[in-house]
Amino acid sequence: MRLFSRKPKSKTGHPGDDQLLGIIATLAGGTAAPREWIHYLYCETDDGAGLLEAAASRAGWDVHRTAAGAGIVASRADLAVNAETVRVQREYFEALASQVPGGEYDGWEAAA
Repeated sequence: MRLFSRKPKSKTGHPGDDQLLGIIATLAGGTAAPREWIHYLYCETDDGAGLLEAAASRAGWDVHRTAAGAGIVASRADLAVNAETVRVQREYFEALASQVPGGEYDGWEAAA
């Protein structure tokens, strides 16, 4: 009998991302199929949102400003949503958000 059980190792480094990937894995195409993927970033100013928008667009994302104007919604549908792409894109968007005043990466969602 084991007294201590090991926690499963995180695939992405983020428990919430791992949980979402577990759900995606059960869908048609699983984590290998490209699907619509949406990321949310916010900041304090319209100028900051403009910087977020320009950078994400240069990186290949379709970008729209949030209704309030001080944030963006970045989407694309040509990437598989798997542990590697999630880890890389979370690192990218967190770093991008850190470059503007009040920048915050608020996470992602993917189409079923």
